Amino acid sequence: MKTFFVWFKRAAALVVLALAAVAFSGAGPKWLSRVAIGSLVIQPAFSLGFLTVLALSPVLGRLFCECLCPLGTVQSIISRIARPRRSVRRVCTRLPVSRVQLAVRWTVFAIFAILLALGYGALAYMITPYSIIGKSFALFVPGLAVFAVAALGAFFADGRIWCNWVCPAGTLFSVFASKSLLGNTIGKGCENCRKCFPSGPGKTDAGERRACGAEVTRRTALKGAVVLAASRTVEKSTDGGVAAVSLPGVPERPATVLPPGAVSRDDFNLKCVGCGLCVTRCPMNVLRQSAGLKTFGQPEMYFQNGYCRLSCAYKCAAACPTGALIPRTENRANLHMGHAIWRKDLCLRTAEGDGKENCSACVRNCPVKALHFVDGAVAVDKAVCVGCGACEHVCPARPEPAVIVKGFDRQREVRPMEKGDLIAEMVAAVDSGWSCVLAKGGIVVARDKGRGIKPLLGFLDRGKLEGAIVADKIIGRAAAAICIVGGVKEVYAKVMSEGAEELLEKFNVKVSSGEIVKEIINREKNGICPMEAKVSGSDDPYEMVKRISPGFGLDRPDRDE
Repeated sequence: MKTFFVWFKRAAALVVLALAAVAFSGAGPKWLSRVAIGSLVIQPAFSLGFLTVLALSPVLGRLFCECLCPLGTVQSIISRIARPRRSVRRVCTRLPVSRVQLAVRWTVFAIFAILLALGYGALAYMITPYSIIGKSFALFVPGLAVFAVAALGAFFADGRIWCNWVCPAGTLFSVFASKSLLGNTIGKGCENCRKCFPSGPGKTDAGERRACGAEVTRRTALKGAVVLAASRTVEKSTDGGVAAVSLPGVPERPATVLPPGAVSRDDFNLKCVGCGLCVTRCPMNVLRQSAGLKTFGQPEMYFQNGYCRLSCAYKCAAACPTGALIPRTENRANLHMGHAIWRKDLCLRTAEGDGKENCSACVRNCPVKALHFVDGAVAVDKAVCVGCGACEHVCPARPEPAVIVKGFDRQREVRPMEKGDLIAEMVAAVDSGWSCVLAKGGIVVARDKGRGIKPLLGFLDRGKLEGAIVADKIIGRAAAAICIVGGVKEVYAKVMSEGAEELLEKFNVKVSSGEIVKEIINREKNGICPMEAKVSGSDDPYEMVKRISPGFGLDRPDRDE
């Protein structure tokens, strides 16, 4: 029975190692990381599977270490290659623990617990097995270094040195499995019996413990593997081997941008173990592991290689096995991770002597149309911006982009509202100082504090009026014509002229208002509004808009197509 159980554990160990390799490399299906890996593993404090295996340890022994931990399996394979079955220490890997080993093991465990208690969980999880494996597959250099230490320890030392001396999970299982029924046990005199040696007792000397030339080959192979791994971490610095690539520098952010699905920064830091699964699953390669002390190994967004596309169906969150990332809304445009910040001193439009005043890369490439031009400067509508990083990615300014993204401490989920609640919120916004508010799909998508019809003209120019609900302080015939041309479906105004109401109803636009007046007068209150005078005598909305804005319909350098 015991022999069968031993071989069963060995087979299970190889299967788990293969599953971990597929899951952490990002090549497997989405469910693999959560089912095959996350169901057991990574966080003792949060994983029911881990606690279940821990509770079974008095019966099954160190089952987790022997067949459910890929790092332990790798060490066993390396140890078997380095020390074939000719050494007592190789065969009996669980000889009585020395006092030095106990001191080291429990000191490391105490440090691990203290770091967790102080909120430095990312740093503490750095020495746990699945975190090490994940960081290695994500090519995170510190993770590769720790993996190399564990591998070299197994190669040059005796047995799974990392498991038996450092790993906090190994320390827990060693206590619970000390008197296990089916675990590996050592009988009296087992240290010197030597019956398990292939050549028999007393037939092996130190010279036979090494195969001639094998040691040099192994070292060469290990060196090659390290060089290969290091070479993959080097970023491309030339284009086709000819032209130098001028990559943007990494800006200093007011706050880092967390992956989509992080509820809050504190919750994310507590649950994320830095396994690297989300990093390998990100299709746009915008996630990298942090080198910060409190967030060590945890993912952050960097926009040098791309940006977080709204068409991505939470692939990073689907790979997360610990619950640090949770898909929170089906429409990614409704999840706000942060907002853009425009830096005037770095922008090519405003910097002196660059000759690129017409640059509009950030405005043209914003997927949610949160950026627009106001008197030649870039304005960010924070109510619409989702923090995807498209503007930062495409900005041509060097050495740092002129637009950067600041991450939220708590990501915001914007949920569609019922029409009555939505209108009430828009009216409240107008009462609080906003001159014009737009809503689509049950959410507010744009606001502006400009005077007169200027906000509506800006929204028309950027194509934001199509299918929108508009709330404005004052709607006259000029503003009504803009709404009709833009494709607005409903208009609310605190003050609306009789002519505007008639024109909107003529073109099947729903109308509501707080007050109806005969006409809109100017600010001096001594005559009709100049814009109303310009559209007087015409009932054609397109002709009226051309009178207000002669450039309407023409291509302009700063227009958001």
